[in-house]
Amino acid sequence: MALRPSLQDVLNALQAEGQLEPDSVDRARVALEAHQRQSVAVPWFVKAFAGVGAWLSAIFVLSFFACAGLWEEQVVMGVVGLGLCAGATMLRRTLRGVFVEQLALAQCLAGAAMASASFGIETENENVAATLVLVISGVLLFVYPDAILRFLSTLGVVGAAGFLAWHVVGGFALDLLILGCAALMYFLFLEQARLRRGTPGELVGPVAFALACAIPGVLLARGMRDVARHLFDTVSALPDAVLTLGLTVLTLYTAWRVLRELALEPTGVAGAAVFAALTLVAVLTPHTPAVITAVGMLVLGFHRRSNVLLGLAVAYLLASGSWYYYDLGLTLLAKSLALMGSGLVFLGLRSFLLRRFPAPASEVR
Repeated sequence: MALRPSLQDVLNALQAEGQLEPDSVDRARVALEAHQRQSVAVPWFVKAFAGVGAWLSAIFVLSFFACAGLWEEQVVMGVVGLGLCAGATMLRRTLRGVFVEQLALAQCLAGAAMASASFGIETENENVAATLVLVISGVLLFVYPDAILRFLSTLGVVGAAGFLAWHVVGGFALDLLILGCAALMYFLFLEQARLRRGTPGELVGPVAFALACAIPGVLLARGMRDVARHLFDTVSALPDAVLTLGLTVLTLYTAWRVLRELALEPTGVAGAAVFAALTLVAVLTPHTPAVITAVGMLVLGFHRRSNVLLGLAVAYLLASGSWYYYDLGLTLLAKSLALMGSGLVFLGLRSFLLRRFPAPASEVR
């Protein structure tokens, strides 16, 4: 079965179930053809040149401010940065076009960086700069109508909140924030279909994927002792096993929800096998919480049939798994045997599930 069925397969299945009228397929095909003609009206290389030109224009504007000596006036530079953010937001909400979209994006990012850096330098306080990043990113997340900037704004909010939690409260606050962000990520992906129909539907995708990029990355950096010693407060942080336990609970709940949506009994044989495999992964990697997080993302990726989420999950799983085996206090032969054994466990689980719950044969047409 394909990871993502074609739209024609979906329409045919809905029509066979009586969910669509007989002429709905033809009307949908006409609408798709019109959308395709509109999307390819401008060649890709024209869009690329327009985007490059927009970013060059933004660079020239910033270079003008630099030549005018604006960098020496921190307060003025901060006010100008806020003005750039406001102007870029109004421009993006008013006009359409590749050049305008890229120009507004570049100006908005530059304005946010100018405002945060200038006021932080003026006050000589890192917390002020982080607070400004948190506020500006949070506002842009809701008012700027662009998926790319919403993705970057989410990263800004998470990064600034994590810095403030670590710098003001301590390492345990950062770990609690990681658990909260992980819970939000699982919730957004699990409730994606329902949330997209609501008012904040356009925020679901960018926020969810930004969290999927940020959380495993922070966990990987936290697990590297040399990096964590310089970036994180490891003294007051939660023990790795406690953080792994919390992330395991979220992953087990995700697996339970997925089994329910697939009409499989969580208390049956399939549910017991899945829960046992996930628990075994957590037990084997108590000091590497990024592993169980990547496995949970892998479950979500297959369930939502998202190639992007699957790619992120596989990349983080390989990175965290490599670091886990590298960090083991074992010989090279023992590490190789452990790696081979864990792979055989998952292959055995896959074989068991396929034999116990075979997929229905598809009709050949």
